[in-house]
Amino acid sequence: MTDELVFADFQRYFPYTPAALCIKECARLTALRRHACPGPILDVGCGDGLFASIAFRDVEAWGIDIDAMEGRWAAASQAYSQVVLGDVTKAQLPASFFETCVANCSLEHVPRLDLALQNIRNSLRPGGRIFMFVPNRDWAKYLLSYRVLSAIGATGLASTLRDAIDTQFKHHHLYDADGWRSVVADAGFEIDAVEPALSTATTVAFEAFLLPSFAGFINKHLTTRWTNFPSVRRALGLPVYALAKAILDAGDPTPTAEFLVVARRPAT
Repeated sequence: MTDELVFADFQRYFPYTPAALCIKECARLTALRRHACPGPILDVGCGDGLFASIAFRDVEAWGIDIDAMEGRWAAASQAYSQVVLGDVTKAQLPASFFETCVANCSLEHVPRLDLALQNIRNSLRPGGRIFMFVPNRDWAKYLLSYRVLSAIGATGLASTLRDAIDTQFKHHHLYDADGWRSVVADAGFEIDAVEPALSTATTVAFEAFLLPSFAGFINKHLTTRWTNFPSVRRALGLPVYALAKAILDAGDPTPTAEFLVVARRPAT
């Protein structure tokens, strides 16, 4: 299995993001690199542009985000030739323009996913592909806390914990592989693959760093930044990486957390 956590990616991400989020994003970078993503690229839910600045090099990329502040950070990142501020369900995107669309754990948060997918499909060239990182319906069942509670018979508390986490992360759409396949196909795409992505070990590592990362989530709401002292965090990158890597190496490598849905606009 390919190493999910690459130090070069971690060292670029960690100064600007909480460790829990950094682990997930680095694992997605590793998964996406198995595929060619020719430009022009549409990055849906682009956020601050950090993912794109690492993933998309020497290729034209556009970002779209509904959050105006995130859009400003995305523009400042210079990762995109253009940033669209708006709702992906109704934004005016250029028709038949993009060769690739990447949605990095963004579309599960869109209530009208059907409209979002239809708009994306129309913006893709015939034969153009979409890569969607989306959560596995049962991802939270692989949290260590959920499994411990279930093992001691506290199944009700385990289910409450799972539901609370999905509510906190605003997961409007949670499906198994067949469910995601159906949703995307109903929007007019041809499905190439629904690949299990991100190991159980990444879920455990995410959970292990979630509490210390909570300060970053608070800081994001207060200042629009995950972190305020990137140079200090850069100095801490190696020991934090070593700890995260140790957790991943000791964990279950089975991909259970997410799916990478690969689909294309029909050629005709």
